[in-house]
Amino acid sequence: MPHPGSRTRTTDLWLLPEDEALLGQRIGNALPTGWLCSQPGPVGLHRVHLHATVAEAFDCGGVQVFLPLPAGAAAPDGVEVAGGVVTDPGLRGAAIVQLLRSHVRGGVFGCGRLAVRWSEPDVGPELHRLLGEQVAEVWRALRAATRPAALRDATGRELSGTRIGAAARELVVRTGIPLSRNGGPHRHLAR
Repeated sequence: MPHPGSRTRTTDLWLLPEDEALLGQRIGNALPTGWLCSQPGPVGLHRVHLHATVAEAFDCGGVQVFLPLPAGAAAPDGVEVAGGVVTDPGLRGAAIVQLLRSHVRGGVFGCGRLAVRWSEPDVGPELHRLLGEQVAEVWRALRAATRPAALRDATGRELSGTRIGAAARELVVRTGIPLSRNGGPHRHLAR
C-alpha cells in the first residue's frame, strides 16, 4: 500500500523500437528531456549516462530507461551527460519516469510500462504542482504516440487501460502473436 502523499501513475504498453522513438520525440516536444540508461549489474559496476534520446538510452542500457523530473533537472551525481542534453545544474530531480521495454519471448509479446512515482510531502506544494503538470504532459505524449489496446482473453472478457504503438500493433495483427501483461494469461487484441 502506498504511503500517504505518494503519487503514482502507471500504464502497461506494447512498443517496438520505432514506437519508443516516437514516444520519446513526443515527450521531448513537450518537455526538455534527457533519458538515463539503466546499466545491468550492481550499482557502480557500469557508468550511467544521461542521453538526448530514448533510442540512445536503450542502446546503452537495455531494458529500461528513466526520465528525471522536473524536466531539465541536473543529472544525479556520478552520471555522465551525453552531448545534446541541456540541464539546469540548480534543478534537482524529484521524480523519475520509467519506460520499461516490451519484449517478445517464447512466441508471446510481453508488455512494457510507463510509470512515475513521487512523494508529495517530500517535494512540497509548488514542486508537487509542477510534477503533476509535467506528468500530465508525458501521458498526453503517450496518448498521442499510441492507441488503446483493448485485449480479449480466452473467455471473451475484454480488458482495457493499456496502450500499443503503431508498429507493435502492426506486428500483432500481422502475426497473431498473443499479448501478456506481467507474465499473466495470454490475450489478443479485441479490435
